[in-house]
Amino acid sequence: MVQDIKLSVSSSKVNWPSVIRNFRMSKRLKQAALAADLGVTQAMISRWENGDSDPPERVKRRMAELVQDAFVVAPAPTWVDLITLNPSVEFVTDSMGMVKAISRGALDLFGMARHEIEGRNIRDFVGGDFMSALDRIREEGMFQSNLAYAQSLGSMEINVSAGMQSRLCDFLHWPRISEARTVYCIHSGAVLDEARYTARLEERGEKIVFRRTF
Repeated sequence: MVQDIKLSVSSSKVNWPSVIRNFRMSKRLKQAALAADLGVTQAMISRWENGDSDPPERVKRRMAELVQDAFVVAPAPTWVDLITLNPSVEFVTDSMGMVKAISRGALDLFGMARHEIEGRNIRDFVGGDFMSALDRIREEGMFQSNLAYAQSLGSMEINVSAGMQSRLCDFLHWPRISEARTVYCIHSGAVLDEARYTARLEERGEKIVFRRTF
């Protein structure tokens, strides 16, 4: 199933005061600096952040671009380090399946040390429905920035020192672009019991769902 994203900057569901304030604080920008970028006065930034007035469509479009760039493009050490500290199951691969980073939670699941996995191909450790999903994701253009994200349900066969172990998992896959403009894929997932797996599969309708960027 393929769905299209239609971003409406004029949507009443967008909390523009929060968007503007959080973006400015995350970038450590003063109101005057953001005002200069948007071509407005500092007083207007203050009014928008306080919710006293609504930004014009031109400003909303520019803010949407700024926020998207801030979300997608980040210095590699920053987001990679955060992933390695994540207590949940999460790891990053490139278009060839090489593991760039892996979380503490995923290391616990695999029962291996970081140096044993990072820099190697994920196929050396994982099989089952998960690898089939990764093949589909690549074919659909994840590494050409054609997908906003994908969701996959299925088995994950884990090759650990004790032998093969099978887990039912739910994964969210989405692209991340490094400063060098290399596209990586972040895989964030959870292990499910059979009841939850069945319920989610019935709710979603398919084992893998794509959301395109256009």
